[in-house]
Amino acid sequence: MLRSFLTWFLLLTTAILVAACCGSTACECDDEFADAVGLRFSTDTLGTGPRKGFLSAEIATVYLVRTPLDTAQRPRTETVTLTRSRSQAITQPIIINNATPFTRAGNRNLDQYTYELYLAPSLNATPTFRYLINRVELRTDYEADGCCTCFQNSNKLVYVNGNPTPLNQTDPTGENQLRFIEVTKP
Repeated sequence: MLRSFLTWFLLLTTAILVAACCGSTACECDDEFADAVGLRFSTDTLGTGPRKGFLSAEIATVYLVRTPLDTAQRPRTETVTLTRSRSQAITQPIIINNATPFTRAGNRNLDQYTYELYLAPSLNATPTFRYLINRVELRTDYEADGCCTCFQNSNKLVYVNGNPTPLNQTDPTGENQLRFIEVTKP
């Protein structure tokens, strides 16, 4: 009986000490954008290259549609309207993350959806521009350091507009910084 009590007492004491150590440690993971995809509209309206940019009035209102890859999932398709001032439209990129701008559905991440960004005078009007994110491939590793466990994105590939060649959006520094895809007119 004494041995059993002593064993349990030591086990409980060890658990409390470990919990106290981890409870007082603040984790700074810098993984806010580990899975995120950033879109920035080009404002080069002079069009010196084969593609042109957008006027601020054209991109002040943006519609973003999210559809699950597994069509049996609910909710099926969701749409958000992003309305910004003209100055914000030029300076603020659109960030798609696991819970931004859509609410998170269960434990699904952004790589389990397709996204369509479009510009139109109103929600039900014919779009004047479309940009498709067909697929996002993520490889996220966990890094543990003592009491902290953080996400480290080791590969982020984004397939757009039906192109079989992905855009590599992995942060080369390994710091999970957000890299932007420049959206231009065809």
